[in-house]
Amino acid sequence: LIKKWSKIEKEFTEHKLNGPKLLYDNKALIRRTLIDIVDKGLNRVTVNDVQTYKDIEKILKSMDMTETIELQLREKENLLEMYELKEQLEKLNNRKIWLKCGGFITIDKTEALTAIDVNTGKFVGNKNLEQTVLKVNTEATIEIAKQLRLRDIGGMIIIDYIDMHNE
Repeated sequence: LIKKWSKIEKEFTEHKLNGPKLLYDNKALIRRTLIDIVDKGLNRVTVNDVQTYKDIEKILKSMDMTETIELQLREKENLLEMYELKEQLEKLNNRKIWLKCGGFITIDKTEALTAIDVNTGKFVGNKNLEQTVLKVNTEATIEIAKQLRLRDIGGMIIIDYIDMHNE
């Protein structure tokens, strides 16, 4: 702490500041986030800012995690669009979630359990009913897994898939 304070004082006196300037940033938010997520099986971090990349690289080195976690720099890319994060955040607030195929799922949480219903919605398919149902159920399964993790849903979960004749 004494070394850090000396560095801050030196920075302040050398630059004879006329206005506000960041003298020290301990990267606590990034560090805490990395520590919390590492315990949950984190294996890759993607950033689009060079300074953030360098900060994370230092933190990973200090944690001896450079071998187990891949760090990617994607400059000039909008990560929110690349990973469809805006759409995922919007879905969190909705009871009804539309699938890419045109079907949808509804998520209803109660005190005792979470009920998820799968529906064909607008999707009628191109071939037969069985193929349509299989496609909707498959997409629904992937979306349900995402939603359970995003919404941090645990406990008893009941999923009502569309009935299928063939296994």
